[in-house]
Amino acid sequence: MLKRMIQRHRHGAGPFGHLFQAPDGQELMALDCETTGLDPRRCELVSVAAVPIRAGRVQAGAALDLRIRTPASLDAQSIRVHRLRGVDLEDGLEAEQALERLLDFIGNRPLVGWCLDFDLTVLNRVARRHTGFDLPNPVIELSDLYRRHQARRRPDALPDLRFESAARCLGVPVIGRHSARGDATTAALMYLRLKKP
Repeated sequence: MLKRMIQRHRHGAGPFGHLFQAPDGQELMALDCETTGLDPRRCELVSVAAVPIRAGRVQAGAALDLRIRTPASLDAQSIRVHRLRGVDLEDGLEAEQALERLLDFIGNRPLVGWCLDFDLTVLNRVARRHTGFDLPNPVIELSDLYRRHQARRRPDALPDLRFESAARCLGVPVIGRHSARGDATTAALMYLRLKKP
């Protein structure tokens, strides 16, 4: 909270000032990134997607889905995971261009995602270089919501915190696993299931 206040003071009057306003609570954005590795301090973006959640519905048709120009660290191991080859990324955006389009799309809305700290660490490296600040959006971590949900249902059991297992337990289809748009859409559906009374 303090970090957000400091950022709002520094950047609130600049071109990204709208990002630092309080969200109206009417809409959220499910977010997911695909990267070249598993170390968020070093890996590079391959793709990023955001899916709106509005009025209790997933707006999959209104999603933003961006590919990043072939990063230097793209290798066979990461291609096996997200199935995006160098040739698939030749027409992609520079990371900074993708960040600008993402910021314009998500605005100040709260972000929802599974293990979102990873994605935000990668995105914030780009954001700090390009804008001077981390993404200021409020964050809703799905794995925490799911853990609390399972603790209420089965207090003596350790929950399986794998993405696919959680989706299956919640009765949510896994859509396009390891694609940014597919994982963001699945995360949005999981969020709505977890928020049901």
